[in-house]
This record gives sequence, C-alpha cells and structure tokens, in this order.
Amino acid sequence: MRSRQSGKPRYSHGDWRMEAVWTLAIAALFFGFNIAGVRLWSKMKFQQPESNAIQVEVTGVQFQWYFRYAGTDGVFGHVDAQRLARPQEGNPLGLDPGDSDGKDDIVSTVLVLPVGRDVDLTLRSQDVIHSLFIPAMRFKQDAVPGMSIHAHFRPIKTGAYEISCAELCGIGHYRMRAVAQVVSDEEFKRWLKAREVQK
Repeated sequence: MRSRQSGKPRYSHGDWRMEAVWTLAIAALFFGFNIAGVRLWSKMKFQQPESNAIQVEVTGVQFQWYFRYAGTDGVFGHVDAQRLARPQEGNPLGLDPGDSDGKDDIVSTVLVLPVGRDVDLTLRSQDVIHSLFIPAMRFKQDAVPGMSIHAHFRPIKTGAYEISCAELCGIGHYRMRAVAQVVSDEEFKRWLKAREVQK
C-alpha cells in the first residue's frame, strides 16, 4: 500500500492480538462441538437395550444372511460351524443336533421384527468380514469371523426394508441381500408360532 505523501509502500504485518482471539474462538467452537457430539453419540450408542428386547443372532456366510431366534425356551442352542455347518442338508449355521436348547431355535433368511420394541442383535460371520446394512433404518454393523458383536436398535415403522452387505465379501457379494420385515407384535408372535409348528 502506497502512502500519498511519501510514495513509499507501507506493509501490514497483522495484529497478533486479533490472530490469538480468532484462534481461541475457533478452538472453543471445535472443542464445544466435540464435547456435545460425544455426549450425543454415547447416549445413542451405549444405551443398553430394554430387558424384553428381541434377541436375534445374525450370521453372515458367503453369500447369505441367516437370522436365528431362540425358541420357546428363550435359549440359543450350541453352534459348531466348523464341524456341523451343512447348508445342503438344512443346517447352514452348524446347529448341534445333540443340544436340547437348539431344538426349538428358528433359523430364517428374513429378519422379522416387531415394531416399537428393542432388538438386540448378535452378529457373527463364518468366513470373511460382512457388514449388515439396513439403509432405511440407518443401521450398519460389521460381522467379523471369530467375534460376537452386539448392536441394538428399535424399528419404529412397519414395512419391508432392504438388507445388504456393505463390505466387499467376495465374487458373489452382489447376491448377499435379505429383507427386514417389521410387523405388529401380534403378527410377530404368529410368525414365531408358525415357525415352531413347522419344526
């Protein structure tokens, strides 16, 4: 910037006080949003499901989702996928036929859930990393071999919702789809009873 009197340029080197104020204001906003976000995330993610939550075990297998419900006894039977999994014989998860707790377990390729109730999922994988993704419910959780991963949510609207795998899990990845069917509590009870009778 040139001075009119001398014709020589004058340079501004800034004001360190304004720079300090600006930096502190941005830091305060950053940390404020971070603290508010952590509280909100903790409230959503770490809240425990209700005691009467529907228990569903979700297993990803190349290239199919399986959903297992504990039967009338409310206890899941023992699974040994390495020794007993034989999809062609009707035992894709490897349910132990000698375990009385598993005799009434219900295995489905459709995730049927009652509306308005907490759902407690246990996610597993038999082979590679899969990722259960229900876009309409904004739900996504990985299933990792050798791990049991818990997640929960509450469906709030009846209907049929697409389930896909959000992890590239092999050449047949495009086929790894299922449906989440959210129904009334009465319809859910009827569905369970019908499946138990079929066994």
